[in-house]
Amino acid sequence: MKKVLITLYIAVCAVIGFWIGYHAAMTDTDIGWLLIRAGLILISIAIFGFIHIVIHEVGHLIAGKVSGYHFSFFRIANWAIVKEQHQYRMAKFSIAGTGGQCLMIPAEEDDNPPYRLYLFGGALANFITAAIGLGIVLLGIQSVYLYSFIFTGIFTGVINLIPFSITDGNTLKRLKMDPNKRPQLFQQLRLSEEFVNGKMYGEIKDHDLIENPNEPMTEQFNAYTVLVRINRELEAENFGHALELIEPLWNQRSQMVKSYQMDISRDYLFCHLTMETEDTMIQDEIKEDPVFKQYLKTSQLETYRIKAAMAFWIDKDLDQAESWLEKAEKSLDQAPTYADKALNKKLLNFVEEKVSQERVNRKAMNDVEEELV
Repeated sequence: MKKVLITLYIAVCAVIGFWIGYHAAMTDTDIGWLLIRAGLILISIAIFGFIHIVIHEVGHLIAGKVSGYHFSFFRIANWAIVKEQHQYRMAKFSIAGTGGQCLMIPAEEDDNPPYRLYLFGGALANFITAAIGLGIVLLGIQSVYLYSFIFTGIFTGVINLIPFSITDGNTLKRLKMDPNKRPQLFQQLRLSEEFVNGKMYGEIKDHDLIENPNEPMTEQFNAYTVLVRINRELEAENFGHALELIEPLWNQRSQMVKSYQMDISRDYLFCHLTMETEDTMIQDEIKEDPVFKQYLKTSQLETYRIKAAMAFWIDKDLDQAESWLEKAEKSLDQAPTYADKALNKKLLNFVEEKVSQERVNRKAMNDVEEELV
């Protein structure tokens, strides 16, 4: 995918370069003005790209409604609107590899709800709006910015239909190839809504989770069930059991989608730290992992939590740990689900107690040293 995007970027720059050279040679237009226009075109592509992300997610929303689904949350970049207990609130979180997300939930009484239109709805919205732009061009209204809008719409739609990573096209392909994945998709959607509306991870039993025996545990839907189990163990502060669940996924993390790699790296390190294994080789491996380093750059609740843990157990810096804990506490209300908020609240309390106890111990040691002096 990176090669595709790099190739596209080079192609766009080449077209703009050709356009500048052609107009400079044929019309004696000032080269400085052409460069300004070229810059405006590149800016317009970025702006229209963002607009088409919004259009894409609105397409999922409309297609989901048509398919009989109901609304759960709508996210663009890091900000989301979440429907919780019939009320709407703002949340802040990100998922690697996605610019947005519209989560719609199929009716509970429907054992085999339609899914194709819902998944295809985003790309369809991009294509329809691009077609409208093309229709305006055919009516005689010519604008390079209109062409930018059309181009970004087609590109956004096509990219989301290419079967790779967590695109709609990949989901459609996997559901078509293996019907066993369909109940897993519906389960993930419904569980997501239940976690939003008050269900805790600890309430999920193993027999409630649908696994696909035809796929490895690193497969996206199977990995989701393991992540639910891991969160259940973390919620109960069973860090050893959580570590046992994480270990196989950590060793095969390259086979997982990027967002799950980040979750696994974070919780693998967190469990090692809370258990105070003092295995610095593991710590160094995780800290140098490119995916984990990228994850640490995000500004959200779980990132602040792992940074607080790292400041306390690795850097031995109580002030920095407390600073990250404070940021995490302030971010609790922005958690995407009630379950995530409750889980992180419990884990933050665990770290906070460790920090407080260490501060007491250090004060006691300083008092003893002063008495000896």
